[in-house]
Amino acid sequence: MFIRLIIADAEKARSRGLEPVNDLVCNENYCSSSQGYPVFILPNEQLLDCGTWRELRDECGATMETDNLVKLCLGVGIPRDEPGVTLVK
Repeated sequence: MFIRLIIADAEKARSRGLEPVNDLVCNENYCSSSQGYPVFILPNEQLLDCGTWRELRDECGATMETDNLVKLCLGVGIPRDEPGVTLVK
């Protein structure tokens, strides 16, 4: 499984401690809930949750690509039809 966070504006990405293209780490040893949902960590060591994702999308034009939409949505707490998320096969 992979999740790639893409921030079109390199200056905005770097101001947040990120690169324009970031491969996210899925830490399955640490779960965010008792249901065992995965936790995704940004390269700046911040947890990627719904609020953080939407802030990055709305303020920086971020998008995400993944090959496992269900796992991404459960971990981040977003719906499957969330704007800015693309399923890559």
